[in-house]
Amino acid sequence: MPANPARRIPAHKRPKHKGRQITHSFLRLPHYILESEEFAALPGNAAKLLLQVAAKFRGSNNGNLEIVWSEFRNRGWNSETTLQAARSALVDGGWLVCTRHPQKRRCGLYAISWEPIDECEGKCLEISAERVASNAWRKTH
Repeated sequence: MPANPARRIPAHKRPKHKGRQITHSFLRLPHYILESEEFAALPGNAAKLLLQVAAKFRGSNNGNLEIVWSEFRNRGWNSETTLQAARSALVDGGWLVCTRHPQKRRCGLYAISWEPIDECEGKCLEISAERVASNAWRKTH
């Protein structure tokens, strides 16, 4: 009798099957973004930072993404000034939304604009959660 192709593999056995590892995450970056004129116009450092910040998005933490020098200096950044300039370019271009401005002993928080901002309990966000992404990076809607 042939095996049922719709049979589900139990979660505790999935890592044993080839290609079923659950230890890696992925970056959800739609092709229409990569193929846009706005993305092509980004400076190299800004594009690098955008990818690194977007990689921190886990599906329910948009709006709670930190850009702090202590973390990024270990990720290929040699200058805090360069990091700040790239961050400013992304915020000004609408790629990142500042959800909480930095204050004394509290880092700023950001959201990627092609995903809706999530409810982040206890983070005192200055922007409320969204159901639809703003896509503020798009110059032509």
